[in-house]
Amino acid sequence: MFRQFTDSAAQGRRAEAGTAPWPDLVLAFWRSDAPTDVFSLAARFDLPYEAIVTANRLAGQEAIPAGRLVVIPSVPGIFVAASPANDLEHLVAAGRVEEPDAGYPVELALPSGAARFRFLPGARFNPSERAFFLNIQFRFPLPKGRLTSSFGSRPSPFTGKPSMHAGIDLAAPAGTPVYAARAGTVTAAGFDPVYGEYLVVEHEGRWSTLYGHLSKRLAALRDVVASGSIIGEVGSTGQSTGPHLHFEVRLGGAARDPLPVLPRNP
Repeated sequence: MFRQFTDSAAQGRRAEAGTAPWPDLVLAFWRSDAPTDVFSLAARFDLPYEAIVTANRLAGQEAIPAGRLVVIPSVPGIFVAASPANDLEHLVAAGRVEEPDAGYPVELALPSGAARFRFLPGARFNPSERAFFLNIQFRFPLPKGRLTSSFGSRPSPFTGKPSMHAGIDLAAPAGTPVYAARAGTVTAAGFDPVYGEYLVVEHEGRWSTLYGHLSKRLAALRDVVASGSIIGEVGSTGQSTGPHLHFEVRLGGAARDPLPVLPRNP
């Protein structure tokens, strides 16, 4: 089995270079005796990290704990889940919906249970998938919104004095649905004199998002929400001059400019 794996891996590298046809896929299982990460594994097995990420249904850059059984494919490529179970898998599947006959079916016996995939030899993440995996992209939180105030220092609309604006303001009609920008858990929900009706959703990788000035909260404390699920409606509660969503992105509790991590306004 080991000889078959190494021969397939060697031919896979030649196929990637365009000097040989793609070999049959061989899957090996590897167990680490110490915590590691997908980039270290990719370097160790001379594979693009996407192959290990998608074969093991990893949702992000989470650490791989000691003792975890990891699937190592012999051929570089992407495993497209038949039934996506996380945001990244949904994104990968959606990006390849127009090529349903590409690749070939594979069933993997993973620690979490058997799962069916379509394997695309030689495929790599596109820029959106790469950005999402690297934790630098979120879903736009509204069906459509107009940017009226950016992140950073600005004159306060109430006092005129310089103040730090820790997010962005997106104008939209009252009642417009507000989407969770990524899957996560609601860790704060209530009313604040400044934010009005608001929600905070905590995500993987120490990220969190805040949604302020809502007219209505449609998610409650400790709710687990899916990416794109409706968690509230645009309003003008708290310190607000009109209907809009105040949206913040935080990493480890520190506010970050949301615009670089958001896709373009739909």
